[in-house]
Amino acid sequence: MFRLFIDEFGHHDMKSSDNPNERYLGLTGIIMRQSYADGEFTEKLNAIKQQTFGRSDFSLHRREILNATPAPYNVLADDKTRKMFDVSLLNLIEASSYRVVTVVIDKREHKTKYMVWHFQPYHYCMTVLLERYVHWLKYANGIGDVMAESREKKDNKRLSKAYGFLYKNGTDNVPASSFQQWLSSKEIKIKRKADNIAGLQLADLIVNPSCRDLICKQTNTVMTAEFGRKVVEILHRKKYRRNPFNGTVAGWGTKMLP
Repeated sequence: MFRLFIDEFGHHDMKSSDNPNERYLGLTGIIMRQSYADGEFTEKLNAIKQQTFGRSDFSLHRREILNATPAPYNVLADDKTRKMFDVSLLNLIEASSYRVVTVVIDKREHKTKYMVWHFQPYHYCMTVLLERYVHWLKYANGIGDVMAESREKKDNKRLSKAYGFLYKNGTDNVPASSFQQWLSSKEIKIKRKADNIAGLQLADLIVNPSCRDLICKQTNTVMTAEFGRKVVEILHRKKYRRNPFNGTVAGWGTKMLP
């Protein structure tokens, strides 16, 4: 049994597509064996939290880590503590067992390309992500489910609707029978931040640098965040889903839309 942990980057609203800061929407999925996610990986992440913050009963979130606030994140204001924490996280990201798929959509280009047909960008990204997850499950001869962190009520409803539609109807590339064969549930699992799910915390740490890397390549710009660059280097070297025949990442572990 496997699980796809999903996190989101950016905004889904098409009205914001002309705003440079809200032009892109991305989804990153972390594929991990369920027993490993609930066992060894959770234990290792909790050990890092215990060592750094003196407790592990809370969910790590990238924004609070960057801002070193509120408590218990304020200990990261100390340069030595932050450096040790960053090294521990990078070691965990590199040594753990999982695969990554990231899908990013340029909403402005999507709106320009499809003047009439405006496939809702979140649904479009979810479609491409789940197609790749189902193909991966088939290749691994395993079944799996999908989990995301709870957000606002309308966001949860949008997420559940997109997942349910794909499970019931399939896509042009993957028939409904394949979704139903390889996915163990017709409903996506949505968990609260307070549930302290280790796999969702990993997705939260990876989604921003993974999506920004695709955007930087698309716009021919340089990614400046040092920690993010190190994360991306690990992902490209050993974590992205790849073509099993030639090792290609593009189109398999990463996809830029439209």
